[in-house]
Amino acid sequence: MKSKVKIPKFVLEDVEDYYTYYVLILGISEDIFWNADYSFVLSVVENKTAFDSWVNYMQERERR
Repeated sequence: MKSKVKIPKFVLEDVEDYYTYYVLILGISEDIFWNADYSFVLSVVENKTAFDSWVNYMQERERR
């Protein structure tokens, strides 16, 4: 199954980079980041980005 997570245009090299991107930028829970299996974290990120894209689409549609 191909991942639908949009890869950032910068390289995530270490855990600090992943923490910054997933928790601080995307808003994923710290508890999930530190305690969940990595595949679960990726699925949360995928769902979060899909939801954010949908919200942005709906807001843009309402502006028209």
